[in-house]
Amino acid sequence: MARNRLRRPSIRWRGVTNRATDWLRHSLTGLAVIGGLMGLGAAGWAVVQRSSYFNIRTVEATETPHLQRDAIVSLAGLDGPVNLFRYDALAAEEALGTHPWVANARVEKRMPDRVEIHLTERIPAAVVALGSLYVVDADGQPFIRATPEQAQGLPLVTGLDRERYDTNPVQTRALVRDALALGRLYQRSELAAAHPLSNVHVGEGGRLELMLGKSRIVMGQGDFRAKLDRLARIYETLGQRGMEAAYVLMDEKGQRSIVKEVAAARPVMGSL
Repeated sequence: MARNRLRRPSIRWRGVTNRATDWLRHSLTGLAVIGGLMGLGAAGWAVVQRSSYFNIRTVEATETPHLQRDAIVSLAGLDGPVNLFRYDALAAEEALGTHPWVANARVEKRMPDRVEIHLTERIPAAVVALGSLYVVDADGQPFIRATPEQAQGLPLVTGLDRERYDTNPVQTRALVRDALALGRLYQRSELAAAHPLSNVHVGEGGRLELMLGKSRIVMGQGDFRAKLDRLARIYETLGQRGMEAAYVLMDEKGQRSIVKEVAAARPVMGSL
């Protein structure tokens, strides 16, 4: 009677296991060294912290458009020999977080001689006038002064100042977020193409205003969809009469409004 008819197929994991084997070899070696030295107590631990075997040799860093590898390594304190066990990953995360473009930093130590740095960069959401112009993220947090190149193409929020931000930054960031939300809502409306948005203004008491060219649209607070629907009807009526709005004052529910009308500018025709 034949034996061993059913044999388990031979599986070769060379491509998969090479890296795992290398990692285990280094890690087990490191752990063996640590285990042996820890048996000597405090003296052994001191040796581990001074051993060049555990000096950081490999740094894996996620570069961002505004933070290249050399700057990352320097901020993380890894531009010189450092023992893995003496290296303070939390302090490195705090140092990386001081860079204005870094939204989040994570630093991980890997046995026996590697550090991995993962960075998330801030995404500009708007430019806010706080005395000077500042780039802010989606949370309304200003993080860098805006250059003309950075300001181009970003929504503009006005009506705030640096003193107000310094006095109550939480409330000011909330106002910026509200202004950005209104701006996004307007840009998706049917009005945006014919009446481009110049900026969103934060008025007295936190009331929001849309500046559409020379027209000032006081939206107040809340019920913005209803108010934009009413504004569309106002502009339709004005267009039929050949008029424009100097300003529109909305009530809180968007059901009533006061409109200051002016004659629409006529295109100048001529020949060269």
